[in-house]
Amino acid sequence: MLRLPKFEYMAPPTLDEAISLLEFQRGGVKILAGGTDLLPCLKDRLLTPAYVMDLRRVGGLTSIEKAPGNEIRIGALCSMTAIEESSLLKKRFAGLTDAASLVGGPAIRNMGTIGGNIAIDTRCWYFNQSHLWRKSIEQCLKLGGAVCHVVKGAKRCHACFVADTVPALISLNADIIVRDSGGERRHLLKEIYTNDGKNPNKLKPHDIITQICIPMPDGASGSAYKKLMLRGAIDFPLVSSAVYVCMDGDAIADVKIVLGAVDSGPIEITEAENLLRGNTVNDDLIRKAGYMAQQAARPVANRGSSPSYRKKMAGVFTRRALKEAIARAKANCV
Repeated sequence: MLRLPKFEYMAPPTLDEAISLLEFQRGGVKILAGGTDLLPCLKDRLLTPAYVMDLRRVGGLTSIEKAPGNEIRIGALCSMTAIEESSLLKKRFAGLTDAASLVGGPAIRNMGTIGGNIAIDTRCWYFNQSHLWRKSIEQCLKLGGAVCHVVKGAKRCHACFVADTVPALISLNADIIVRDSGGERRHLLKEIYTNDGKNPNKLKPHDIITQICIPMPDGASGSAYKKLMLRGAIDFPLVSSAVYVCMDGDAIADVKIVLGAVDSGPIEITEAENLLRGNTVNDDLIRKAGYMAQQAARPVANRGSSPSYRKKMAGVFTRRALKEAIARAKANCV
């Protein structure tokens, strides 16, 4: 039976107190939001912090509401279930509710938070194992060693980016609001990711994500999210594709296509976006866009399927997501 390591538990009642504690401890704290990823990592001794800070007593971080500036704001402690079931999100941001509905199973969605999903660590066969298993092989780059067991001779970690909601949020041009002792700052979500499996994002140990901001789309818009899994549920993606489109009649006025789980960070398929933007929708155009997504995917052998299969499925699932997003956009113009 895997047990939690020893740590001191903290549950500050306010955001200001949480930030003060993070600043005081300077890197010795791990933040617990829902705990669905953190607790398994603690049990496997992937993390051994001196302190665990539970944010669930902090108020004001679970709302989903319209905000000034024609945007929707989602509290970082909002659960996947709340996002999946939100009537405010379902019609205009269906890609996001699709993604939330495919995270884990019901128990995980009830506990897991969108802020935690944004900050989730990358995964790899050679990293996400028990402490005893990892001791049997040479330490990898992600654990501070000098070798990558997946890509021989690699100079960076190739652990896989597995967040479900992030491709959907990036396709919707989302921002995040982060608090630390210096105050509040706003970042375009796609800019916080590094494409380095060892340190997959630019968030600092004393940062707290407080809100996710999504601009309200103009005109006839639709979004979709498609996910390939080994199992039908309770699994991380082998491939994921998120698409947002805004239609002008039968032509695509704007489009975003973002892949997940095929590299160490999300991949925006700008070549396919440029191909589609301003053109009338047809099967040949969608096929070409899917092929561009397939070519852009960079999976390696660190997940439960071959890289060649995952690469091919990146194109297939992008075509499926495109077709569904276009259908939803046309339905929203009625």
